[in-house]
Amino acid sequence: MLLKEMAEPGVSAVDDLRVLDLSDTLSGQYCARLLADHGAEVILVEPPGGSAIRRMPPFSVTDPQLSLSFWHLNTGKKSIILDRSTEAGWEELKALIAGADVVIPPADLTFDEVADIDPRCIIASITPFGTDGPLADWKGPEIVLQALSGMMYNNGQIGREPLYGVGDRASYAAGLAAYIGVITALLARRATGLGQAVRVDSAETAVSMCFPYVLRHIYNGSVHSRRDQTIPAGQVKCRDSWVCIWIYNHRWEALCAALDLRDIRHDPRFADPGPRRQHWDVLYEIIQAKVADMDAEDLVDRLQRAQIIAAKAYRPAEQLHNGHLNARNYWETADGRLILGPPFRMSATPQKVQGGAPVLGEARGRIAPRRIEPVEERNLTASGRPPLDGLRVIEITTAWAGPMAGRVLAYFGAESIHVESPNRVNSWRLNKERPNPINFPSGEPGERPFDRSFLFNSQNVNKLSCILNLKTQEGRRTLEQLVARADVLICNFRPGTLAKLGLNYERLSAIKPDIIVAELPAFGRDGPMSGYAALGPTMEMATGMSAMMRYPDGQPENSGPSYLDPIGGFNAAAGILTALYWRERTGRGQYVEVPQVEAAMQFIGAELLLAAETGKDPVPNGNRLAGMVPHDAFPALGEDQWVVIAAQDEAQWQALCETIGMPQLASDRRFATLEARRRNEDALVEILSDWTRGRDKHDIARLLQGRGVAAAPVNDAGDLARSDYLAHRRFFTELEHPDTGLHSHPGLPIHLSRTPGGQRRPAPQFGGHNRFVLERILALPPEEVARIMASDAMTTVPFPDG
Repeated sequence: MLLKEMAEPGVSAVDDLRVLDLSDTLSGQYCARLLADHGAEVILVEPPGGSAIRRMPPFSVTDPQLSLSFWHLNTGKKSIILDRSTEAGWEELKALIAGADVVIPPADLTFDEVADIDPRCIIASITPFGTDGPLADWKGPEIVLQALSGMMYNNGQIGREPLYGVGDRASYAAGLAAYIGVITALLARRATGLGQAVRVDSAETAVSMCFPYVLRHIYNGSVHSRRDQTIPAGQVKCRDSWVCIWIYNHRWEALCAALDLRDIRHDPRFADPGPRRQHWDVLYEIIQAKVADMDAEDLVDRLQRAQIIAAKAYRPAEQLHNGHLNARNYWETADGRLILGPPFRMSATPQKVQGGAPVLGEARGRIAPRRIEPVEERNLTASGRPPLDGLRVIEITTAWAGPMAGRVLAYFGAESIHVESPNRVNSWRLNKERPNPINFPSGEPGERPFDRSFLFNSQNVNKLSCILNLKTQEGRRTLEQLVARADVLICNFRPGTLAKLGLNYERLSAIKPDIIVAELPAFGRDGPMSGYAALGPTMEMATGMSAMMRYPDGQPENSGPSYLDPIGGFNAAAGILTALYWRERTGRGQYVEVPQVEAAMQFIGAELLLAAETGKDPVPNGNRLAGMVPHDAFPALGEDQWVVIAAQDEAQWQALCETIGMPQLASDRRFATLEARRRNEDALVEILSDWTRGRDKHDIARLLQGRGVAAAPVNDAGDLARSDYLAHRRFFTELEHPDTGLHSHPGLPIHLSRTPGGQRRPAPQFGGHNRFVLERILALPPEEVARIMASDAMTTVPFPDG
């Protein structure tokens, strides 16, 4: 059944809410737009000059006064002008707050001020570094956030400056995290009757999106660098575009057959994994010669049919005419202008955009008064309990995206049961590989390496583990019994996996009518590419991000090993929570589809809209931006150590010149204006590199930030583990695992003041809760428990083919 056929006409998940968006940031306005997408009345409260985002590039070529960032972030909202500096303006704002459910405040409006007016209100504060702590006063443009996160250290080619990425992805991620926090707080309010503060830092969110090398460092002191070849992938240039190809060991012969390279199948340089890795560049030269005249999409389709993961690096200007996206009716319009499709699709309450971005002040005098019922004292005893306490989640997931979604729910108190099959073990347990010591505590795989992998243990805290052999009737029956007692089921395998198990949405909802089922297919449930296998890097290629992220003379690049996965996980959590809010109102469940490529495209929405208008792509230029010069990474003391510096305006440029002891640069005709600096950027980079090269990256950043200049060290995993900022945020939690011992574990960036989340127990041992599930959750009699645990349906050790 198609999603549109499941939709309930005229309803939206959160259409009972009023939201005040007073933010002047990308993150705040994205959070509010997600609420508007799902039916909330969102009032954008702007100062007399309008939101600063209205003046943010890029601008439409057909309407040069229209910021495409503003358009992308503010569809479906109403706009009023309000001057909070006047007594009348403050009184008007107080009246609006008194009728609001959610307020996204500016930096100078506090939780206490809002709560004094309306204690039921949820206040979502999103800032770069928080309002306290060692970095509270730092400047935080995207390049600074990505440098501090640990992500940038892994981007780009060794020997060259690392790349920060593209756009403002950390801000969008923070807005999405805040949306998760807001919906969670609203669910808690149904029990407590009270509002609370939701606090999200963009910097902490960016760390949460980084591949979890920090836990590997904590386990054994290792620091991953760009020098390490840890993923079996490379790129080739076809006639029309680049293609990323993954060559897993077990697909080597399939690759040779698919590309008609049978002559190298038994070549001693490539036949076995070890030599193949040593001759990786030579192998890709051979593949390059073979595919140079092929069409990229034809090559990808050929490889995917051979079950080899591959993806084309789509350019932004191609996306409007992308056959797969158009087959899914992805692109939409609001008030006759193009907008992106939804990040997640819901069967009962689909996204309904209520109009384009508003004209400044267009809703003046048209905001209806709204009365909010007073707080009900009888429910206050619920305060302090985790907000999702009592919610049961089944995860049929692997790697990062699906487990991240379950991890978010478990963080807020849900009982999340990670279900694995003994012959299809979660890939992040690293069970199919020969154990590499670098992935384990103290470099020791141990007797149960599948319980000691830093990857699995980073993403599965707070969960239970139940191993069910779904190839057996007993295993499938036990899973169905679990479904009957569950609220949510998450699956991030390929489309059709649940159906093959006899557990499509229709069957699941027949077992448990109010269940919420979320699937995370890379390309969606339908369309020409729906059956394609994908990983984080190939999904990033498909969004259009990678094509914009490259050196001027280089190939498309990726953001670390797997940046798209946590974006997919956060979007899945957001969709599930939205569905839960609807279920709390109506008692009805629904199906949530999270096409991960489409979800991530939201993070570069303005860039995609501009490319769709002009038919032109941004010119790749490393870290350099037209609107900020300098804006780059500069060498610092030590091997592959870097510091980023970004002069956001002329004042920062002047301060930079003074700080480095070269005040004359500010008046040098080569650098005196932004345009002049842009023309002479190579010379400026050399001057700044000479100054940074012999200095410690942390010292440089502290010095420049102290003078008001945006700068940051490019952190590696060890820097994250030692970060005073993350320690102040209590980002790490010490957890003791029976197979790995006591270690600090990285956390999540969503902080609720009244009903906080937390990390309460480590990742589970393989099958460590089999008995608990049978006895405590399913309440089976002892003889039935003993029979199932002794059968082929359950185990505590992966099968040899797992």
